[in-house]
Amino acid sequence: MSNNAAPGAAPAVVRLVSELEALDRAYSPGHHGRWSAHRRTELVDTCVRELFSAASAADLAGPVALLAIGGYGRAELAPASDIDLLLVHDGEHPDAVATLAQSLLYPLWDTGLSVGHAVRTPLDCLAYAAGRVDAATAMLDARLVAGDEVLAEQVRADVFGWIREDPAGFAVRLREAMLERHRRYGTVSHHLEPDVKEGSGGLRDIQTLGWLAAVGGETSGAPTLDGVGMLRAVERDEIDAATEFLTRVRSAVHLQTRTKTDRLPLDRQPDIARDMGFADEPGLVAVDGLMRAVFTHARQVEHVVACVFERYLGGEEETGDPDPTPEGVLTAFALAAEEGRRLSPTLLDRIEEIELPSPVTWTPQVRSAFLRILRSGDGGIGTLEAMDRVGLLERFLPAWAAVRCRPQRDPYHRYTVDVHLLEALAGVARLISAADGAPIEDPLAAELLSLVGDRDALLLGALFHDVGKTGEGRHVPVGARIADETLETMGIPAPTREMARFMVANHLLLPDTATRRDLGDEDLIMSVAATVETLERLAGLYLLAIADAGATGPHAWTPWRRTLVQELVRKVRNVLERGEMSADHAERLEAQVSAIRRLLAAEDPAAVETFVGRVPPAYLLAVTADLAAEHFRLLSSPIGATEVRTLSAPGPRSQIHQLTVVAADRHGLLSLVAGALSLAGLSILSAQVFTTEDDVAMDLFEIEGSFEGDVAEERWRTFRSALRKAIEGKSSLEHRVADKRRHYPVSTPRSAVKITVDNEASDFFTVIEVGAPDRLGLLYDITRTLAELGLDVHLAKVATYGERVIDAFYVRDTVGRKIVDTAALGGIERILAERAAH
Repeated sequence: MSNNAAPGAAPAVVRLVSELEALDRAYSPGHHGRWSAHRRTELVDTCVRELFSAASAADLAGPVALLAIGGYGRAELAPASDIDLLLVHDGEHPDAVATLAQSLLYPLWDTGLSVGHAVRTPLDCLAYAAGRVDAATAMLDARLVAGDEVLAEQVRADVFGWIREDPAGFAVRLREAMLERHRRYGTVSHHLEPDVKEGSGGLRDIQTLGWLAAVGGETSGAPTLDGVGMLRAVERDEIDAATEFLTRVRSAVHLQTRTKTDRLPLDRQPDIARDMGFADEPGLVAVDGLMRAVFTHARQVEHVVACVFERYLGGEEETGDPDPTPEGVLTAFALAAEEGRRLSPTLLDRIEEIELPSPVTWTPQVRSAFLRILRSGDGGIGTLEAMDRVGLLERFLPAWAAVRCRPQRDPYHRYTVDVHLLEALAGVARLISAADGAPIEDPLAAELLSLVGDRDALLLGALFHDVGKTGEGRHVPVGARIADETLETMGIPAPTREMARFMVANHLLLPDTATRRDLGDEDLIMSVAATVETLERLAGLYLLAIADAGATGPHAWTPWRRTLVQELVRKVRNVLERGEMSADHAERLEAQVSAIRRLLAAEDPAAVETFVGRVPPAYLLAVTADLAAEHFRLLSSPIGATEVRTLSAPGPRSQIHQLTVVAADRHGLLSLVAGALSLAGLSILSAQVFTTEDDVAMDLFEIEGSFEGDVAEERWRTFRSALRKAIEGKSSLEHRVADKRRHYPVSTPRSAVKITVDNEASDFFTVIEVGAPDRLGLLYDITRTLAELGLDVHLAKVATYGERVIDAFYVRDTVGRKIVDTAALGGIERILAERAAH
């Protein structure tokens, strides 16, 4: 809405704008709920009536009714809501009605108010309502503001009469339209930036209950589903509370953004939390308190709406009441899970009325029923969700209360903690189910699943793997403690409890090691094998890694990441099966050299021997014999001081490319390559740096396109040209990257920069991890900074999770030592944090 009335605007409009601005300025945490919406409606009503009266002073020679429809009709105007008006006339004097509409609408439009309108006859209204569900619901909300009462009542009676010819059919259409809207806007309780109006569990769902009430028999006044047995008193209280809270949130979004958006943007959430009176609490910052409340209310709305539609449209009802004990209640849920059906609202109502102890005592019968639910796959997940929504799950698992509806503030998690846990459990359950029937797409997963004898431990590990995300510290050790305590309380047998606890305590071991550490380091592989100890544990961690990634988001299990994890698993499995590495360094090295000699049999034998003696042993163990043969030709002639040679080839996976860069060794070469690749629209996935005995750098990269998968020759030419000019000193990469970055502006960072230094991961290198919001040229900025700090990069591994990257660098100082000085490490962390942030 405009902040100021237009010069010469009608006095009623000037007054309206002034009063609305005063209402918005008076915003307070408890102010802009339904009271404010009603007050806003009253102010608009007064203005519109005055305009209508003035515009219709001339004799129209026919009845005209001015109706408020939509949110305005329901008296639910938010600060940026449209004012939707409907002029109904008898069709006898269309020109006069058109003149009336202009006189009414133009003063409002000229002021900047957002006003929607329609001019129709009663017959038009009925035809429009019959053709579209949203049009019909708009008419259900219609309210007379001014004009002919008889005409207005005729319109409402016609629409209601048409709907009641087939009320069940209209209810089905309402539900279908609602589900389609859910598919389009998602679920409020699942999104970090939810649409609090249109999303599942939002205000539109609450409005849908009102429309269903109108279908059920209410034609005037506030719809009351509870009056016709469709809504229980406790549900009415939940809907009232959700309506008030979500209306306040929506109003706060409008006032913060000065737009009519209903999506709760991440960058505005801290201010909205403050405006709504949320404050930091132990383990829960204010903004997470806000979002947790949003998610909690939305879930209750979802639950109530689903129950009401099932009651209205009917369905199979369970007969008899469950045994009013924890064992009886959980057995009822277990039966539903095993049969793949949802408990009816009637049975849920009966269960909700049972006064169970909190917390519940775990008897063998309770434990057996709970494990039956976990073993039921997707049916079990739906059952756990139903238990959660009626407040039962945390009675059996008190630890659930701390993660229920808790947001995860990173760019790659798409669900709240509790939903993520259930999704991961579902993923593991599907793997188990597939292994018992249909084949699993991942052959390694199918192979390893056969090694897991205790599948209950696998399911429990998945259910609790992130239970430590309570805001009380590092979630892995916290989660291991909570899981151990919970499993002991449940009476889970010791072997199962220990396996499940191990999975919780180590669920990040495989993905973090594979994407951030040097998989060519045999000591690293031995260390992971020593942690895992058994093949069953290794299988459990891999299966959980698959399910965890699937429950996280699309960036957590890319082909690149999956391949790295599988490589680590195979190496660790080899150690565990043999008790030692498959071959020692000498044997592997000799086998590799023999293979290279065979491939280069047509070349000068002396030149081949010079080559294998010239490159470092680590290089020979890191590359394939075929690639080494290509490099032999790349190094066959002396290289000039500023010369650059490159070799690009398809990588091991689709849209991944191998790149070799050969140049005279120089400090900071990696940063020059990173900068040139950025200019060509290419990104580094991993880098290995080698130097020959005569100081020729041979750097190996795996590359992907930054913006599109296919890499045409033109982009390779752009890269080579940029790199040569940078090495020759003819071009400043810093300025060129900065200039290109201006064409790709980044959004407000959604995650903080985090620098971690690890001197334990490698015997010879300091490992520096940089976690930061992704942007064009970030790797160039980091590697340039490392070069300026006098650090040589031996290995770089790049992991991108949507809008965040976690890059790991194995570095040494200029004389080849690890960095151990505390002050020096502190300076490195500080400077890297500044560069990564800007």
